[in-house]
Amino acid sequence: MIHEVSIQHVAPEKRDEYVKVFGEFLRKANYAGSHSIKFLTSIEDPSRVIVMLEWDSVEAHTQHRGTSTHNAMREATSRYQTQKSDGGHFVLHEVKS
Repeated sequence: MIHEVSIQHVAPEKRDEYVKVFGEFLRKANYAGSHSIKFLTSIEDPSRVIVMLEWDSVEAHTQHRGTSTHNAMREATSRYQTQKSDGGHFVLHEVKS
């Protein structure tokens, strides 16, 4: 499993709407190889949102790029963003207590 992590910036007054719209779109898209969707909203900076998706592999994620569903998602969510997203693919390493 890998995690796609995307750091995004949105207008603070539209943040909750953005999370709802983006989350609903991802849920309905039901991308093959995708397992979980998490949004983290910043306490200190209300314009900052981190999106984390769990995928089978990088290829499972990237196979959807350029599809009509992916393009529609980008179009629907880009209107909320105030800056270009930053992020990448990560492997989770858990520390047991």
